[in-house]
Amino acid sequence: MNHYQCVAADVLFGKNVKLSEFINLYGCEIGDETKIGAFVEVQKNARIGRCCKISSHSFICEGVTIEDNVFVGHGVTFINDSYPRATTTEGGLQTEKDWRVETTLVKRGASIGSGATILSKVVIGENAIVGAGSVVTRDVPPNVIAAGNPAKVLRAIPRQDNSSNRNGHIPFLDLVTPHQELEEELVSVFRSVLRSASFVGGSMVEEFEHDFARFCDSRFCIGVGSGTDALRFALIAAGIQPGDIVLTVPLTFIATTEAISQTGGRPDFVDIDPRSYTMDPQKLLHYAETQCVVDAGTGRLVHRVSRKPVTAVIPVHLYGRPVDMDPILEIATRFNLMVIEDACQAHGAEYFSRKEWRWKKVGSMGRAAAFSFYPGKNLGACGEAGAVTTNDEDVARKIRMLRDHGQLRKYYHEMEGYNGRLDALQAGILHAKLRRLSEWNEGRREAATRYRELFDSASAALKVPQDPDWVRSVYHLYVVRALDRDGLQKRLAEAGISTGIHYPIPLHLQKAYEGLGYKKGDFPASEEAASEILSLPLYPGISLAEQQRVTEAISEFAPVQTAQ
Repeated sequence: MNHYQCVAADVLFGKNVKLSEFINLYGCEIGDETKIGAFVEVQKNARIGRCCKISSHSFICEGVTIEDNVFVGHGVTFINDSYPRATTTEGGLQTEKDWRVETTLVKRGASIGSGATILSKVVIGENAIVGAGSVVTRDVPPNVIAAGNPAKVLRAIPRQDNSSNRNGHIPFLDLVTPHQELEEELVSVFRSVLRSASFVGGSMVEEFEHDFARFCDSRFCIGVGSGTDALRFALIAAGIQPGDIVLTVPLTFIATTEAISQTGGRPDFVDIDPRSYTMDPQKLLHYAETQCVVDAGTGRLVHRVSRKPVTAVIPVHLYGRPVDMDPILEIATRFNLMVIEDACQAHGAEYFSRKEWRWKKVGSMGRAAAFSFYPGKNLGACGEAGAVTTNDEDVARKIRMLRDHGQLRKYYHEMEGYNGRLDALQAGILHAKLRRLSEWNEGRREAATRYRELFDSASAALKVPQDPDWVRSVYHLYVVRALDRDGLQKRLAEAGISTGIHYPIPLHLQKAYEGLGYKKGDFPASEEAASEILSLPLYPGISLAEQQRVTEAISEFAPVQTAQ
């Protein structure tokens, strides 16, 4: 210490702290190996962690906590009072007893550029970067670059390989990392819900609905309680009646057919194209032409045997890959069928319409579309949630009533409905994540491309997905096929690699649908796929090293071919 430094006796120093001249420190705590620049003031009850650099002319006030490895540029100012005043209401000068300190937290590894101003009650997330001259008025999420007045998130910082943190295990899906990165932003959503006490409906739901509709190139979005609610409500609102036959595929999650049954309809099946695992348009046409007739009086398609009307088709955009929609829409128009998209695994996927010669978003092509926000989806809530998108105003109006006990106005019920609302907390969480969805989807596409390249160069291979040029998949799942699927899955598990099977038994062979009278062999493409498919680890943060381990373990097990 020297006479050019004003350092109070109550300052707590760690080891090897470096102090410049013309500083003013009192009642604060400074960690090991930290450097304090010239003309810096650090007030009482402020804490600076280890290995930080506080550049010259910065002001760190009472209530500020700076964690380890933080960089603070020149002339950065922290504020600890939202409404600073010189005098009290009586006209006297304020003293400490007249105001309460509002805290600020700068988390580990963050950087704050020169000339920035950090308002009180703010959290700057781990490894975030605040641009020079910015005014930070709200929380900054981890691992992003934020700048401006007020500071806004500009882009994410590319994540480093975190495979070393997994103790050699490669998870099927990593839900921990994205929530750690967004932790402060998601906690901020929770705080907002608590402070507003707007738990059901309200602005958070409306803002998410507006932005998700825009994301899907759709006029309307109606948030609901789950993806199953979304399918059920879309069918009811579109006019499905008890006894109607609704067509879909056998290779899908049971929610697709549950929704049909729960509206009073009967599910019937059209087999998949084995290359895409989605509805084969030629088989749909064959069903309409051979198993049905057009009623001369009503013009409706009627099943030849049951004489029940066939009124709708649900193409499932499975694994994040869009269905070939042009021919399905043409067949639907010819036979007067409604099209309800099951988009529960395809948030952001795109389809190039050769008929309209433009790219179209999944969720914008049918009468309505259903989305699930189950936590493991590309856009996942922290619980159950779903949504319907539609361009039909009447369908949107009916779904708003169906989700809320048949009412648009409280206690005025136009129909019986359901308790199927999207709560505000989940809507706020989804809204925060929606801003990252395009980036996450691109990360999945890049990982899928790496898998293809690794399998191409491997000495052994299996059937791997190949997208035609008219789809932009979002790879909710990366599904390969192997003749000895179960043996391969066991081998990968022994190597510390988690996998999944989506789905091991096609719906027409499930016990739940024994009453429909189907038997093995009725839908051979779905049955063969179900016996061979295996979902490999894939998520936005998967590393090249992890993917190399996966492909090497597979290459050691079985010979492989590219799916044609």
